Amino acid sequence: MEMPLPPPRYRIAVHRAAGCYIARAPSLPGCACRGATAVEAIENVRAAIRAYVATAQVLAGGNVVVELEISA
Repeated sequence: MEMPLPPPRYRIAVHRAAGCYIARAPSLPGCACRGATAVEAIENVRAAIRAYVATAQVLAGGNVVVELEISA
């Protein structure tokens, strides 16, 4: 019988900013959240990691609806 894989783990960096905390997952580009406390920032980034991974799985499927090139 095959053992299930443990859920992936991500290192989190927590930064104190002016009046808030920022938590980010350095291994997931752009995955960062803020919170009034360090705990709140960590809880928020945990949800962001789940959304990031779910979005990456959808995008890996290759079901592109429209592909555009734009300038900022």
